[in-house]
Amino acid sequence: MYCAKCNRKLKDKKSIDRGYGPVCWSKKLEEDAEFERNQVTIDEVMEGEGNA
Repeated sequence: MYCAKCNRKLKDKKSIDRGYGPVCWSKKLEEDAEFERNQVTIDEVMEGEGNA
């Protein structure tokens, strides 16, 4: 099995189960956290509609 991010061969069971090597897993977690911080709710969109 290969890492979903960098395509290197995964060696340990934990990495194989995750689908990511340890370095790429850390990067993925950071990217996911950033994505979540940038999400906007529908209420925030509707509140901003009058300002456009």
